[in-house]
Amino acid sequence: MRNAIIAFAAILFLASCWNTKKEEVLGYAPIYGDSTRLKKIELSTPKPYETAGKIYVYGNTLYQVETGKGIHITDISNPSAPVKTGFISVMGAQEIAVKDNAIYTNNMKDLVILKISGNTVTLTKRLPGSFKNLFDHRRPPERGRFECPNPTKGIVIGWQKRTIINPNCSY
Repeated sequence: MRNAIIAFAAILFLASCWNTKKEEVLGYAPIYGDSTRLKKIELSTPKPYETAGKIYVYGNTLYQVETGKGIHITDISNPSAPVKTGFISVMGAQEIAVKDNAIYTNNMKDLVILKISGNTVTLTKRLPGSFKNLFDHRRPPERGRFECPNPTKGIVIGWQKRTIINPNCSY
């Protein structure tokens, strides 16, 4: 009888430890990317601005970073009527410089040197790990609660603020 009471008490104790309550909070969820796809760089038609970043003017062309996504290309030969001419997809882009018809930017943590010719962009050089501290998405941009990153889902390339359920991480 004593063993049965101890077993019943243990079951009650363990059951009280399980939290089956759903707690919904506004926090951050990781956005994952595939490392092969992240290194793909391509020139496409103009895209709308979402999170415009740094700019660089070279000749009659204005280059503007779309933070984390790439570079907008705008013809400014007529300053009163600029024309968007293209977009270079470069994941993680935050920095830009142009010299001797070469675009220098970051692709995540790598420095990449690009050449544009007509409707193509060519990667001329990649220097892996040049921006060690620039692209660190281990934590979201704001303090608070967030979904813990899961390395089996890929590389964290950003964070999305949304309602999350039972977040296990915070800072």
